[in-house]
Amino acid sequence: MSDSFLAIDFGTSNSLVGAFHNGKTHGALPLDHKAADPTLMRTLLYFPNPDLCYYGAEAIEQYIEQDMEGRLFRSFKSHLPNQSYLGTVIDNRIVTLENMVGIFLLELKKRAEKHLNQQITKAVIGRPARYSMDPVADGFALHRMEKAARMAGFTDVQFVPEPLAAAFDYRKQITKEKIVMIGDFGGGTSDFTLIRLRAEGFDNKDVLAIDGCPMAGDALDSVFMSHRLNQYFGAKSRYRLPMSNNVLTMPPAVSQKLNHPAHIVHLKEKDTYEFIREVKKCSLTAQDKEAIERLFILLEDQQIFPFFEAIEKTKRGLSAAVDFDFSFDYPEIEISEKFTTTQFVDWAMNTREKIFEGLDRCLESAGVGAEQVDLVCLTGGTAKVPFIQDELEKRFGKNKLQTQSHFHSVLSGLVESASFWANGQKVT
Repeated sequence: MSDSFLAIDFGTSNSLVGAFHNGKTHGALPLDHKAADPTLMRTLLYFPNPDLCYYGAEAIEQYIEQDMEGRLFRSFKSHLPNQSYLGTVIDNRIVTLENMVGIFLLELKKRAEKHLNQQITKAVIGRPARYSMDPVADGFALHRMEKAARMAGFTDVQFVPEPLAAAFDYRKQITKEKIVMIGDFGGGTSDFTLIRLRAEGFDNKDVLAIDGCPMAGDALDSVFMSHRLNQYFGAKSRYRLPMSNNVLTMPPAVSQKLNHPAHIVHLKEKDTYEFIREVKKCSLTAQDKEAIERLFILLEDQQIFPFFEAIEKTKRGLSAAVDFDFSFDYPEIEISEKFTTTQFVDWAMNTREKIFEGLDRCLESAGVGAEQVDLVCLTGGTAKVPFIQDELEKRFGKNKLQTQSHFHSVLSGLVESASFWANGQKVT
């Protein structure tokens, strides 16, 4: 029986892999040699055709080299709880969501095995505190992950909540017992664990509560589209169908996909694409038609990824300044807009409220007041957004926040979970 286990932090935006191998822990393995940080692999799939796939940094490189033909998928993890989303079609080949996740996990597995020079069939994989607020959808997402892991060749898998894994990593920094709130703010989810940490030892009873919210960085990116930028791509375009006097506006089913980085790529699917083409033909004004033409250029010239990268840049810019100039200069999609921090805070109110409802539920289910928490440890880029920081400071006080977040804290805890498993103790 092998004592080797992979530890996989499969993230919405980035993924990392470590291992417990031959009795030793291995931190983040260098899996993507084309990335600036070889241990950090972008969670990207690029299919130039149905029979070929590129991953991580090479996915972006090949996407650009091949004139942005084919299909680039990002944030596909966020579809897991959506029971109505079955997958996609690439040149008449059906690719289910489980296939997409399984293909990516298999690539992580193969690269890790090559580095460790051993085949490994056991894995500890991180999971959000909640894939969805709906328990049925949450269970469905986990079932899909289990299926994808089997497709990738794992015969034995343990799923560990990501904020609990982060707690194991932060335990290394303490010398006496403390009640710690771990906040893991990723691309797709915001997760919280309230845990009693001590320098040595772990018991499942030390986990006081786990909760979260299926909203984080991507949800914040989407507010720029939904409140301002989607109008450039036909979200408000009006049209009149033949033989009808009714003036219609682009349906929410289309505009909602347009708003989200994980969903917009699916506007290219045949039925939706043909519907948008009909809307363009029946557009009420030249301006309405121009906006839809801009959408076709965005889709056909494969500008979705760079456009949302520009939105991400704007979000980061507003974390450091009171306003920021959004600029996108691809031919026929030249867009310039000035955004302010005040607008961002206002537009993001619903997302912020949902995130902190998850945190407050975590405290409430543990029966612990914010004043009883000794330390708040934060990981993930969204934790650096100023209004997220401000809310945390209101609840816990600035002196309790440890905000030097880094990508590897969750992985480090998953590797430790793998070592527990190797020694006969599973983390639940």
